[in-house]
Amino acid sequence: MKHSIILSIALLAVLNILLIGCDGQTRKEDRDEVVSVKVTIDADCIVHYFKSNASAYITRQRHGYNPGAGFFQAASMEPTGKIQCSLKQDIFDSTGQKQVALSDLPESFLNKNLATVLFYSFCAGGNLLETGSMMTGDNIKIEGQWYKSLKPAWPNDVEVTLLQSLDSSRIELVQLDDSQDGLMWLARCYNDRYSRELEERVPRTVDVFDVRDGIASKELMIRFDYKDIRKTASPDEPN
Repeated sequence: MKHSIILSIALLAVLNILLIGCDGQTRKEDRDEVVSVKVTIDADCIVHYFKSNASAYITRQRHGYNPGAGFFQAASMEPTGKIQCSLKQDIFDSTGQKQVALSDLPESFLNKNLATVLFYSFCAGGNLLETGSMMTGDNIKIEGQWYKSLKPAWPNDVEVTLLQSLDSSRIELVQLDDSQDGLMWLARCYNDRYSRELEERVPRTVDVFDVRDGIASKELMIRFDYKDIRKTASPDEPN
């Protein structure tokens, strides 16, 4: 009986090690998959992080997009060092964020929710995504304007709604609801300008608001101002 118990414990320990190993391998493969995505749009961005006292921390970031792959990446050189993140649909990876210690900022520099909001604000707002097959919901009236709600296929862990203006037929708002963390954001993408390289009007400004207390009480958290947007070589073209 004693030998059977010892054998059972040993088997459970081996199984646990194997499961941990498989999980670690999966995470490594996920990170490798994110890193391997090719950027097709490169952009320089001035970012204003608005603090709790209404002042702003201003920094410069470099953003990369691949709309077809559901990919976004950002990098920033801060006084404490380089921080960067990459998102491929539901897979997110980041480095250097623990070095940034600005406790009065309303949100961390680069996290999964923020990357998701930026991807849809820029790519859907710039008509760089195919939205015709997305599930549609009820029309929504926000600040006197009517919008058609669209549900993208991802992410799966939070709720994202794209809001298409019934007047302009463009995606002008992106709403993110993370019930687990008690967050509700509304991003407005605007200041559209025509890009010869992309052959589309793309938003040059994205404002991210905290709307947990309602639209009427929205608070501006972060503003992204794009200064230069470039199309990179396509996957079939040389760099």
